[in-house]
Amino acid sequence: MKVRYRVVQSRWADGGDWVNVGFFYQREDRKDGEAPLMFRHNLNELHCVVRHVDETIQSGEYRLRDVHKAVVSCGEDYRVLDQIETYKGQEEALSAAANSIEAQVLGLPCVDPAGVPDNGIRVFAGRANRPLAHKVAHLLGLNLSAASITPLPDTEVHILLDEAVRRKDVFVIQPCTSPVNDHLVELMLLVDAFRRASAGSITAIIPYFPYARQERMARGREAISARVVASTLETLGVSRVIYVDIHSEATQGFFTVPVDRLQAFPILTDYFRDKPFLKNAVVVAPDVGRARLASKYAEALGVPLVVMHKRREPSGRVTTTHIVGDVRGKVPIVIDDIIASGSVLTEIPELFKRGARDEVYLAITHAVLLPSALDRLNATWVKELVVTDTILVPPAKRHPKLKIVSVAPMLAYAARGIYEGTSISPLWESDAVRKLGFRKTTDE
Repeated sequence: MKVRYRVVQSRWADGGDWVNVGFFYQREDRKDGEAPLMFRHNLNELHCVVRHVDETIQSGEYRLRDVHKAVVSCGEDYRVLDQIETYKGQEEALSAAANSIEAQVLGLPCVDPAGVPDNGIRVFAGRANRPLAHKVAHLLGLNLSAASITPLPDTEVHILLDEAVRRKDVFVIQPCTSPVNDHLVELMLLVDAFRRASAGSITAIIPYFPYARQERMARGREAISARVVASTLETLGVSRVIYVDIHSEATQGFFTVPVDRLQAFPILTDYFRDKPFLKNAVVVAPDVGRARLASKYAEALGVPLVVMHKRREPSGRVTTTHIVGDVRGKVPIVIDDIIASGSVLTEIPELFKRGARDEVYLAITHAVLLPSALDRLNATWVKELVVTDTILVPPAKRHPKLKIVSVAPMLAYAARGIYEGTSISPLWESDAVRKLGFRKTTDE
């Protein structure tokens, strides 16, 4: 198969390095005329950009040689490289060729198909976080399995598996990030396709679990949305679920199939372990609900624990009422599971009133990063926000203070243990990164 492609790049809005985010591609060796132009990208969260480009190329107005014109109206922070590259593969599905091109474009090592054993494991991915999926597959000694995920003009999505999965152990990687409902439906359709194709088992790796903050009825007549997601996935045929740092641990009880609740604190603490300021640091839990998680950080790093107590006023405003622990002259490392609006940053000045140093580091697993959070990161006292790649952060959100570490080694270790029937309990140890040899594969 021969495929021609051009790389698409993007960058942080205020400048910075250009990052490969996808490519336009076109099959060249079709016998029935010119093949359609297609767009593979990691920009799903940027709805307006993606919709505009998709609609433009579906109109048939552009060819590969002039497709750069399709992104001109997206702004100065998007560009298509001039070079038309050529991929020459074996007899394979177009989606398999696109997977190989994607790995090259992302700068990831592609496994030689001739050297991949025909064992019983297959790794698939939706469109939510394909770079993470590629990393996991490669750590397992595999390439990402082939599936065609085609957006239709009416916003529906069509799923087709391009390789056999009969009696195979299938792992599908799909964090349900923005657009949440699109990615969730995509995951459901993939699971249904695996079941109808007679997969031996289906493990859904959902690093960022959708609707996790709607796990109870806070008021009457509310939906318990997390339970709806769990029940639907089970009904469709999921055999096992893996997620990372879910907002409410009670969600695990919504499933009757096995659930592996992985934690990112060993990977995040390893980032801080050799930092020079650590000897004068404290780990801060932003509220009582995160005190248990914060204690694991503090124990792993060997530093004191501080807990902030908050109260919600009738107006809805949240204020800090007490701070338990000594922060005088200390560097705060504030931990949490999700940063969305960045409201946690509004309470940190209370630490300065108690004598904390005005240099704050944040260790937060899931980087949702709404616009208000990006604005709040501009505060001079915020030194770094360290997050994981459970959520794909597009270049438009790559704030200069953002540092990303990868959970791919942890997910690959869990997948291998599940497939081989061995224990994955070492993942919960505070020094798991170094003990299991993850350090070389962590993106710092």
